[in-house]
Parts: sequence; structure tokens; C-alpha cells
Amino acid sequence: MIKIVGFGPGTREHITGEAVEALSSAGVVVAGKRILRAAVLMSSARMVELPPTGMADAVLGVLERELPYGEVVLAVSGDPGFYSLAKKVIAHFGRDNVTVIPGISSIQLLAARIGRSWVNVASETLHGRELPQRSALAGKLANSAALVILLGPAQDAIAHIKWVAEDETLSGLWAAVGWDLGLPNEFVFEAESLADIVRCPYVGELAMLWLEKP
Repeated sequence: MIKIVGFGPGTREHITGEAVEALSSAGVVVAGKRILRAAVLMSSARMVELPPTGMADAVLGVLERELPYGEVVLAVSGDPGFYSLAKKVIAHFGRDNVTVIPGISSIQLLAARIGRSWVNVASETLHGRELPQRSALAGKLANSAALVILLGPAQDAIAHIKWVAEDETLSGLWAAVGWDLGLPNEFVFEAESLADIVRCPYVGELAMLWLEKP
């Protein structure tokens, strides 16, 4: 059996009791380096680190290798249903062989920090993917109350914010960026326009951008 556990931002304060129980009873915990550092404090299971690049390509092989050793927990950041490895794992192993334990997603955290609802909010990820057409982002926003974009790590995030801001329509929108949401070094910056966000000097590890129509 595989359990996919939503680890939220990566701190014990932000994961559920069910997730803690799954970690404590697991034979093996599989995760990326950042999540594994937190998981090792909550579980005596054997820890298996996914590679920092090509994680999505490696995960199925790692799980296949570890399944004979007992119950495997795949700990993922945020919520398993929000741009996660869960879809790929369930498609491969079958729904009956995978249990999903939800977690707090980055969109929930950012919405809470800026006092917004995330009903009718569209989403996109630029993390580890080819950049879409900016017109596609504008199209998603046109049919939604707001658009949230996962930006990924440090310098990628800075480059992505600048890239989005090159669109004249998007650059004038109310915007917020959240760095390292839910972690001790969390930083949230709100501005009247995306152009102002570009000028914010703060840089963390992971970021998410919120764009909102007037």
C-alpha cells in the first residue's frame, strides 16, 4: 500500500494528525530533500530521498523498489491534489492501491495571508515546466476572479515574475507574492500592480504569485 501524504509547507504545525499517524506507522518514507528533513523528526521509518531534478520521472521507480519493504509513504509538499505527484502515482499503481491524505496547499495559505477567497480562482504552474503563452494566462484570468501561479525556486521565481510582467494587461493588475509560505521565513508582499511586485527585493526559496482583476 502507498499513502500519499500532503505535508503542507513542511512544518509539523501545518500537517494533520492523520498525516502524522501515517508517517509514524510507515516502513519507508519517500520525499524530496526539503520535506524529508521535516519527516525524519516525526518518523523512525527508513528515509528515501527523491532527486532534486527529475523527481516526477524518478518517483514511480523508487516506489516500485520500496514497496516490498512495507507500507510506503510518499510525502509531498502542499496538498496532493494541487500540482503534485499524486496523479501520476495513482494512474500507475491504481486507485485501490493508493490512499491520499490531504494537506494545506500553497493557494490556501496565500489566500489566507492576503484575506481573499480562493473560490473561482484559476491556477497555473511554471515550476519545472516550459513557459506557456502569456495570452493563455490572461485567458485563464478572464474567466476567473483571480489567477495564482506557482513560480518555483529563487532565481526561477524572479525570472518568472519579470516574464509575466512583460504582458501589459497582466502588469497592471493588483498582485501579491508569497515566499516560503507557512515557514519561519515566510514573506508576503502585496502591491497595487504586478509592476511593483517586480521591484520587491526579497528573495526566498519558493514563491507563489496572485493576480487579481479590479
